[in-house]
Amino acid sequence: MMLNRFFLGAIVGAVGVWIWGEDLRRLAGAKTDSAREAAADALQSVQSTAEGLFDSARDQVSSTLQAGEDAVRPHATRGS
Repeated sequence: MMLNRFFLGAIVGAVGVWIWGEDLRRLAGAKTDSAREAAADALQSVQSTAEGLFDSARDQVSSTLQAGEDAVRPHATRGS
């Protein structure tokens, strides 16, 4: 009895996909397009933020290294 219900459900499901399959694909495509667009926008935002942080960190590291180099480099004496 349960096996008959399983096969009946499989047949009904297959017929449903055959009849409404294209509509379901179109609906799923429309829904995923907006989600993909939102994900792309979020990634662009993260990229912009990361680039700003990297630029700031690079400037900080560069100025720190320059200050360290200036501190340890011997200065030329005036009479030499």
